[in-house]
Amino acid sequence: MKFANGDSTPPVVSAKEMNVHFINVGQGDSIFIQAPNGKTMLIDGGTKAAGEAVVAYLQSLKVSKIDYVVATHPDADHIGGLIDVVNTFAVGEFINSGKEHTTVTYEQLLSAVANKGIKYTEPKPGDLIALDSLLKTQVLHANASASDNNEASIVLKMTYNKIPFLFMGDAGIDLESDIASKYDVSATILKAGHHGSSTSSSLAFLQKVKPATTILSYGKDNDYGHPHDEVIANLKTVGSKAYSTAETGMIVVTTDGNKYSISAKEFSLEGVKPVTPQ
Repeated sequence: MKFANGDSTPPVVSAKEMNVHFINVGQGDSIFIQAPNGKTMLIDGGTKAAGEAVVAYLQSLKVSKIDYVVATHPDADHIGGLIDVVNTFAVGEFINSGKEHTTVTYEQLLSAVANKGIKYTEPKPGDLIALDSLLKTQVLHANASASDNNEASIVLKMTYNKIPFLFMGDAGIDLESDIASKYDVSATILKAGHHGSSTSSSLAFLQKVKPATTILSYGKDNDYGHPHDEVIANLKTVGSKAYSTAETGMIVVTTDGNKYSISAKEFSLEGVKPVTPQ
């Protein structure tokens, strides 16, 4: 497996480094976090078709146990690959939005979790997840009773010293506004909501996040036109660099809590006109 920088060897995590792997699952999301203390979290797993590749990638990192598996919401492009993951690895805790959904994929995932006797949790906004004492990992949103799958999305902010990460799931613009009214959403690294769709990443929200770097996770030549031009223009307006799984493949962010590096080529914003704020 090749990384965006052409290297075939996954980055090595030292005792005090944190690695965040944005796995290239095509049109979907999958994010693997190696905390400074060695504990791990997987946020989503792409589609069912991506499950085998996610498992293979984690095995290439010599992973045997995943401390937390997070299913942000029941859409197939986020949870499908988690079936293979749950059936392959020891999992400490399964964190789920709790949103009811009747697809076969969702039912298979929940059955796999139950069959393996994995601890099951549905978080509430404001909850803290004990991944690592050096990290503050907070749930900014989760809503089991949301009328829409995307609006049920678990949104996480993970802060390692001076480097905060914000993982938006598929949260839309109204939800962004609601979260920003309740929490400090500023972040050095943003995983853009909904694969770069214009239903997320409003200019008003990005101006509050002030991301130095934004990760866009989507499939090349996807049917949705992601990432949408409006989002790219918004990112340019706030001065964020952008990185795309579709363009560069695997993206790995490594940080010691004070500075960070990215094993990927920057997504070009050349020729994109910034938005004129109203």
